[in-house]
Amino acid sequence: MNKPLLAAFLLLWLALGVTLASCQLEPSQADFEEARSQRVDAYFNFAGTRASNFFNSTSDDVVVQLIDRAEFSVDVAAMGFSRRPIVDAVIRAYLRGVKIRFVGDARHMHGDVYGYEQLKLYNIPMQVGNQPHIMHNKFFIIDGFIVYVGTGNITSTDIDRNNNSWFVLQSPQIAADFTAEFEQMFSGRFGASKVPNNNGNLYQVGDSRVEVYFSPHEDALGRLLQAVREAEQSVEFTIFAFTKDQVGSELVAKHLEFMQYNECCDPAVTRDADTVAFCAERVTCDPVFTRRYVRGVIDRSQLHSNGPYHELYRLVSYGIPLRLDGNDNSVLPGDYQAGGGRLHSKTMVIDSGLPTGLVVSGSFNWSTSATQSNDETMLVIHNQRIAEQFSDFFDYLWDTGRNLGTSWVGDGVTQPGDIVFNELHWDGFNGDTEPDGDLTSNDEFIELLNTTNRTIDLSLWAIASDEDFVVGLFPGTVIGPYERMLILDHNMDPYVDSIPQERGGAFINPDFVMNIANDARFLRLNLHNASLRLRLVDPRGTAVDVAGDGGPPFFGGRQLGDDGVLRTYSMERVHNDCTGAGPECRPVPNGTQASSWQACAAEQGSSNVREGYRNIVIATPGTNNSGGEAFPDEDPLFRAIGGVRE
Repeated sequence: MNKPLLAAFLLLWLALGVTLASCQLEPSQADFEEARSQRVDAYFNFAGTRASNFFNSTSDDVVVQLIDRAEFSVDVAAMGFSRRPIVDAVIRAYLRGVKIRFVGDARHMHGDVYGYEQLKLYNIPMQVGNQPHIMHNKFFIIDGFIVYVGTGNITSTDIDRNNNSWFVLQSPQIAADFTAEFEQMFSGRFGASKVPNNNGNLYQVGDSRVEVYFSPHEDALGRLLQAVREAEQSVEFTIFAFTKDQVGSELVAKHLEFMQYNECCDPAVTRDADTVAFCAERVTCDPVFTRRYVRGVIDRSQLHSNGPYHELYRLVSYGIPLRLDGNDNSVLPGDYQAGGGRLHSKTMVIDSGLPTGLVVSGSFNWSTSATQSNDETMLVIHNQRIAEQFSDFFDYLWDTGRNLGTSWVGDGVTQPGDIVFNELHWDGFNGDTEPDGDLTSNDEFIELLNTTNRTIDLSLWAIASDEDFVVGLFPGTVIGPYERMLILDHNMDPYVDSIPQERGGAFINPDFVMNIANDARFLRLNLHNASLRLRLVDPRGTAVDVAGDGGPPFFGGRQLGDDGVLRTYSMERVHNDCTGAGPECRPVPNGTQASSWQACAAEQGSSNVREGYRNIVIATPGTNNSGGEAFPDEDPLFRAIGGVRE
């Protein structure tokens, strides 16, 4: 049997989920003819939520059998390469005379990595590179005819314990495209030193159209953004590393578009005349209404690793439904950092259920490193069958996932007004000047206040303006009974471990530091001086409090005193019934009205304003407002549970 026919015959049976060793059926002539055609098939591993409910997928068996039946050549590009059955299959192929070549990651070359050690032992031709970044590909090219590629590394962790997916593409044209990419790396060209392959990117493979992009020298990010923009009905995504703000912003824009469509077109929604006119002008409703949506599942480990820079906070601030993965299948159960237990997928499913359905997947994370420096692969598979398979996999990950947080508005846990914006220093002037002579303008803070007698979990809450999120409160953030939370920016001085803020800044003793890594790529705490509206939102995107109405801030800012000194004042929340102590001293509830606020009336800055700035910065961060609010220090219940204040 010739090589293409043999490989096609094998793939047919693997696609049916049956290994050749256990096959009990004889193929019909129709099946045989179908196997001769080019095709795309998808494979998934269901890592379960723990080892006891792991479902052993065929993804490992697939590549082993493909390698065992290779006749001429196997080219491998893999970062992690330690899965023994697969490594051993490569060695068997080499020993029977198949041409083997390997491209790997430079950092994996040094150390006791089983696959790399076996390649060196048998003197198999290999090339490694891309320091200080990573060669992040995971693909096999078999006999110049079949490509095995996916999101998972060739490791037991990724195959047995992390959630991943793979494709088998039976196409000599796609194999040639992958080979051209492989040749560049095998010759020593990695990362940004590579050149576009100019192979057209688009291929017809059986009933699928397949687009192939290699990053960073081909525009994988641009194609991903285009796919989101062109979505007609649904976007479902599962993602490992997610720090690329363009992707987050595009998902937000699509979510808002879909929400407007649902509001205008859902026959169950009652609309007033103005809304009807607005919708008639801007939205065209399909005759048969189907709700449109964006939703996603996020890997927990990357959320912790990336902290407030993760795009989850941008999505949360606009109410996009999200879940954290529920995978606890790690070497140490419950520790998702310990050899598994991760959602390692980097996949987007667009318009599943429609003839235009497609899947975007591969090694390509939604991060700056993947876009600019790593060696990556991204595929776009246009096929309703494949899209529905990935949508089913998404449903499995969604159903086994976790809610983002524990405090939800509307569930009887947290209500509007339980946490409020208590003080805003929106004008960053502090009396100093920059080296270029300009006045400093980034010494700002946000102060939250818990108005209840219970601790509230603020994990994954966000503070958002009308344009974007401003602060993401990462997992483990809590605010105690009647407690204030002072949020500062790191500001612009070089980062020092022992001083997580600008040493010369006006404010001290923060409870939460924004951009603690002082990374210029990420958002800073820079409130708008000309227009101010901040929303404090829970992980479902429900506003717990709002400050400002979108116009100029109600109070505060710079004022020239009678003594000729230019001072800056914070904007404080007005509290009712503050003649005595106790919980009856409540902030005025509606933060969108000017009557709910006042300029700080203190004679000088309070104790959390650095001493040298107290005559210039008139604010009370982390202490009682100047208007008389006093209950957090005096409430007997607070004292009874061990509260301590200055």
